[in-house]
Amino acid sequence: CDIGVKNGIITSLGRDLAPSANAKVIYCEGAIVTPGGVDGHVHLAQDRSANARSSGYLCADTIATGTRSAVAGGTTTVLLFAEQSRGDSVITEVEAYHALAKEQGSYSDYGFHVIVTDPTEKVLTEELPWAVEQGLTSIKIYLTYKHRKVSDSEFLRLLHTARKLGITTMVHAENADLIEFMTEKLESEGLTEPVYHAQSHPASAEAEATHRAVVFSTIMDVPILIVHVSIPESTNIIRKAQTKLQPIFAETCPQYLMLDEKKLAHEHFEGAKFICSPPPRTDPRDLEAIWQGIINGTFTIFSSDHCPYRYEGEGGKKQGIVNATNGNPNGMFHHVPNGLPGVETRMPILFSEGVLRRRCIDVKRFVELTSENPAKLYGLYPKKGAIQIGSDADLVVWHSADKFKPMVLKHARDLHDNCDYSPYEGVEFKSWPKITILRGKVIFKDGKILGSQEDGQFVKRGASTLP
Repeated sequence: CDIGVKNGIITSLGRDLAPSANAKVIYCEGAIVTPGGVDGHVHLAQDRSANARSSGYLCADTIATGTRSAVAGGTTTVLLFAEQSRGDSVITEVEAYHALAKEQGSYSDYGFHVIVTDPTEKVLTEELPWAVEQGLTSIKIYLTYKHRKVSDSEFLRLLHTARKLGITTMVHAENADLIEFMTEKLESEGLTEPVYHAQSHPASAEAEATHRAVVFSTIMDVPILIVHVSIPESTNIIRKAQTKLQPIFAETCPQYLMLDEKKLAHEHFEGAKFICSPPPRTDPRDLEAIWQGIINGTFTIFSSDHCPYRYEGEGGKKQGIVNATNGNPNGMFHHVPNGLPGVETRMPILFSEGVLRRRCIDVKRFVELTSENPAKLYGLYPKKGAIQIGSDADLVVWHSADKFKPMVLKHARDLHDNCDYSPYEGVEFKSWPKITILRGKVIFKDGKILGSQEDGQFVKRGASTLP
C-alpha cells in the first residue's frame, strides 16, 4: 500500500492515496519497506567514565559518527549507555551524557540505558526512580569485568528494585572468576596472542552465568534480557525458561552468526580486530544453534553491540602490543579493548543472510528482531518499530532484489563510522537500504548521507510492553 506522512507521523495507509499538490512523493518501485531499525545495544563516546579513562582505551565513534553510520544501515533509533563508575552518581552520569549528545549531535533518534556498577542504597531508592521519570527505563549490569561486575547480592537487590520500578534489566552473563582464572593461567604459560582470548572465555563461563541470571530472575519474578548470547548451552537454558512462560528475553548479534574463532588467529596481531566478549565460537554447530534461535523465536532481539575501537592509533586494538608485559612481541590479548564495530552492518547482514540467502526467516521475523521487538522491550512501541497510523515515520526502503547487484564489503572506508576496519570485510551483501527516513525526512539515499547531526532527538521511554 501507499504510506502517507505528515509532520513526521504516519497519517494514512491505503491503495492509490492521492497526494496533495505540495507533497513529496517517493516511488519505491516495488521494493520492500520496513520500519526504521531500533538498535538497543550501541556503545558510543564511552570515554568519559572512570572505567574507560583508567583503561586508556578510546572509543572510535562519537555520538555523531556512530549515528551517522547507523542511519546508513537503516537504523533510526539507537540506545546508548550512561555508565556509572563506582562511587559516582547515576544522575551525574546521565546528565553528562545528555550534555555530550547535545554537544556532538546525533543523526538518529537516541535514548540511554544506565550501566549500574555500584548499587548503593541511594542509587536504588533515589537515583533509579529519578532515571525512570526521565524516560530511562532500562539498566545494564555486568557479571564480569573487574571494575563493572556486581556481586550476587547486589544483583538480587537490583532485580528487586527493577521489579518495583518496571525497569528492563540487561545482563552481561559471563562468570568473572572463571575468566580471570583462565586468563592468568594462559598468560603464565606465555599463551598471550589474540586467539587465546577465546580460550579465556570458555562456553561454560557464559552458560553458568546465564543459568544463574535465569534462576535469580525466576526467584525475584522479574523480566531480564540476556545480552549477546553466543552458544547453544545458553540458548537452551533460555529456551527452557521461556517454555515455562518465564519472562526471559534473549539478544544475539551479527558476530555470532558470521564469525568464528579462526578470525582471532590472524597473523601479525590482526586477530585483535575480532576480540569481543563473549568471543566468536569454535564449532560451526555453535553458529547454527544461534541461527536456530533466530528462526524459532528464542531470540527476542538482534542488536549490533557496536563497540568500536580503531586498530591503529592511540587507545585502539594495538594497545595489546603497546601495553604488553616485558615487551612481549606477540602482544597480550588481555590488554586489547573488547568490542567490534557493526551498527551499520547489523540490518543488512540479517536481511541479506537470513531473508535472502538462507531464506530461513521472512521479512516479518526480520522486522520483529531488528525493530518491533526492541521497540516493545524498551518502551518505545508503537512510536517506534511499526508502520501504522500514529507511529513516527521512520522507514527503510530496501533496494529491489532485481535491481541490486550483490556487493562485497571491501574496506571500512565504504562505511560511515569512524573505525579503520570492519569485521565483515569480504562479506557479500545481497541487499542494502536504498533510503532511510527519520520522522518523514530522507536522511540517507543511494549511499549518501543527506541528514545532519541536528536531526536526532532524545526519545523518552516508558515501560516495556513485552513481559
